[in-house]
Amino acid sequence: MSQSVGVLIIGSLIWDPARASWRESRLQMTRLLPVTAPIRYGRKSASRGDTYTMVFSRGSPAGQAVVVPYVSAVSSVEDLIREAEHLWAAECNGDTSDHAVSASWGCITLFPNPGTAVPQCILDGWAERISKAPKYGNVPQEDGEGELVSKAGILQIAWPHLVGEDENRLPDLLLATATHPTLQGRPSSYPSIAMISGAWNAGTNNNVEYFRQNTAHGIRTFQDDAIRGQLL
Repeated sequence: MSQSVGVLIIGSLIWDPARASWRESRLQMTRLLPVTAPIRYGRKSASRGDTYTMVFSRGSPAGQAVVVPYVSAVSSVEDLIREAEHLWAAECNGDTSDHAVSASWGCITLFPNPGTAVPQCILDGWAERISKAPKYGNVPQEDGEGELVSKAGILQIAWPHLVGEDENRLPDLLLATATHPTLQGRPSSYPSIAMISGAWNAGTNNNVEYFRQNTAHGIRTFQDDAIRGQLL
């Protein structure tokens, strides 16, 4: 039984020119679906001048992300893993030659639609695949938020709601990238609005474009107005 698949995007995958080839070859870019997701700015990224990028946060108010269906459905766990490898390659601006789906800073997760009877063989096959992936999972969350990625590689957040649309339009399976937030202190906490906006204000390479492109492409958080108010 084939399963429809989409990717849950919470950041630059949807707009970065470096990922254009992946988007154009594997995604149905004419079918962008705005959805709810608990997201925030929380990862200090060296590749973006030590400014902050988007993370999933189980305790955050719902923001808005985007689901994009894949061109092809999957009929086996091998098909699913292939798409996960291409997604990770897009995240790394690399290729699939190493067949990776994870690193020390994040991993590809699976998110089954609770309204769909996903074959157990696909879920079991995915769990087996990620059990062999180096540095998979263990994505930190703020104290009290709980586990974001299960031992079976399943993303542990509420299933997205389509914004103003029919829930049945969402795919049977979603893939999503869970990156490690930069938490500080005891108890651990996410960066403050002042830290987030201050990092962009102090930058010299227009890294604030990450924030502006996200909002322009439908990626929005509960922090946006406060951040915007502190940008120079």
